[in-house]
Formats: sequence, structure tokens, C-alpha cells
Amino acid sequence: MPKIEPIPILLLTGFLGAGKTTLLARWLQAPEMAGAMVIVNELGEVGLDHRLVEASSDVPLLLENGCACCAAQEDLIGTLERLFWDRLHRRISRFTWVLIETTGMADPLPVIDAIARHPLLGERYRIAGVVTALDAKRGLERLAEFPECRHQLLSADAVIITKTDIAEAREVAHIRSRLPDLAPHAKVLSGANGELAASALLAVLATCSRCGSHAHDEGGHDHVHEHDHAEAHDHSDVSARIEAQHADGVTSAFLPLPQPVAWGPLISALETLMAGHADTLLRLKGLVRLQGAPGWHAVQATPGQGITRAEVPIEPGETPRTGFTLIAFHEPAAAIASSLNALIAIKSARSEAASAAG
Repeated sequence: MPKIEPIPILLLTGFLGAGKTTLLARWLQAPEMAGAMVIVNELGEVGLDHRLVEASSDVPLLLENGCACCAAQEDLIGTLERLFWDRLHRRISRFTWVLIETTGMADPLPVIDAIARHPLLGERYRIAGVVTALDAKRGLERLAEFPECRHQLLSADAVIITKTDIAEAREVAHIRSRLPDLAPHAKVLSGANGELAASALLAVLATCSRCGSHAHDEGGHDHVHEHDHAEAHDHSDVSARIEAQHADGVTSAFLPLPQPVAWGPLISALETLMAGHADTLLRLKGLVRLQGAPGWHAVQATPGQGITRAEVPIEPGETPRTGFTLIAFHEPAAAIASSLNALIAIKSARSEAASAAG
């Protein structure tokens, strides 16, 4: 029988706001990633990240409303199964890679475990690398509170320190000094504004011919992909599945914004919101229509790191739902969403009054 060549999977993880989607979009423009199948996993009622990579990938698939490590795990396994059979029977183009971007709250260990244990996926796919994006400014702040963040680092074959363009040299140096303990099997790379060549990443991940990981020499296979990291889990019962570990007190909510809004009042409302909830609001992102501007715009915000806006492609005839997903910690996200709704109304009314008076 011909030797089975498993399809490589690149698992891209990292905490909320670490810059995963920016990295992924850049990599998909590289010839090394030609023919990649992309799966984007998101929390919230309106997916955004898959739209941000559409310009780079013809077929991004979206897993919504749950992490691939727990609520959406069955969806991920089913998607990988379907993709394999569709590829085998030539119902879709022959993809050469699968790139999975997890949510910022995902624990990658159960994802790795579920793929390895599955009779079909364990034979026909392989984890070629776990890549963890780590924010240079705030990446270490949540380690004590979020087991997901610790496991993202522990499982990493490569850690990419992001946002080095806005971080101070001492902050980057501090992160590098901590990583040997936090990510003991990872090589450390860096990328400002997502500028890390796909070729450089793949060169790091391709060192070991036996499992696709660079994390050890040819004689050693003691990293987390083999499920014997005692620091992460007790594997004395090899039949036990790895369960996702999530921090308590994390909630998400969606604020619909069906009508176009003015950019000035919106950004003012977002700045006020982030200042008032800097310790509890983890992430805000959404799709909006703006008054006086054509198209649909992705707006993202992380406390302490500002607000970004970018126009995103929409399929002809599609009318996507608009609004914001908010993720919060130790404060109900629904309450913060209600505050944002009130702030937008107040700021818009003031802007309209000023225009009428002027």
C-alpha cells in the first residue's frame, strides 16, 4: 500500500487581541500557503475574522458561537471529516494545508487531543505546529487568571511576540525572559503589524521530520503533542479525554447596530467605554455601516491598545448583520453592551445638536 501522507494542520492560537487574524491574513498571501484551507473559530453572534482573511483565502470556513476546544469541538471534528472526504472525492480543490485560527479564549490542548484520538483524523491529518501569538504589551497580564492563556503557551511550537512596534524594549525583553518557563518547547519569533514571513515560520516548524514540530531533536518526542506534559495534565489514564479549562466569570454579548452610525460619535463612545471598563472589557469587535462611507467596516478595540477600522469585503447580494460582540471578565458583558448602546445614543445626539447649532 502507498504510504499515507497526513494533511498538515497549523493551529494558530493566542489570547484575545493578540493579532492572530492579522498574522493569518499576511501568511495567506505567501506562495508557501497556496492551496490552504482556512477554518476560523469565533465567539459571538456575528463572525468577523473570517471576513478579514477573505481577501487572502477563497474559502475561509467559520465556526461560530463557541470555542473549538469545547462547545464547537464537534463542529470542528465534523468539518475536518467532511473536508477530507470532499478532497478525496474531488468535490473541492485539493488543499495542501489546513490553517485553524481558534478563538482567543480557546484551550488548544483538547483540540490537539481530539484530532489525535479520532480514528480518521488521527490517521489522515497531523498537527504540523501550534503557533501562539503573544501581545508584547499585555500578553503576560492574564496568565494568573486564564488557564487558556497558559495552555496556549505550553502547547506552542512557536511563539510570535506581536505588537513589538508599540511596545517598549524592556517589555519585549521581559516577555522573552519568561518564555523559557512558560513555553518550554517553543522557538520565539516576533512580528510587528503581522510582518512575519510564512517561509520563516514554516522553516521553524519543519525541523522534525517525524512529527512536523521543531520543538526537539530527532531523538526526543516529549512535547505536548504526544500528550505527556505533566505540567499541563495528568495523563495516568490514557483513555481520559482532555477537557478544556476556562476561566470563570467570562461572558460575551452582542449589541446589534442595524442602522448606519456616524464615525465621530462612535469612536468617542468606544473610547469612553474602554476607559470606564479597562479592567473588565477584554475585547470588542464588530461589523458596522458608517454614515457617509460606503461598504461595511470592521471595528475592533482592546482596552489600552486603541481602536482600529478597516473596510471588509461582502459577497454580492449579502446583507450581513451589523453590531458588536463584547467579551468581558468579572462584569456581565450584557451590561457593558447596554452602556455602549447608551453612549452611542448620547454622543450621536450631541453631535447632531452641535451640527444644528453650528
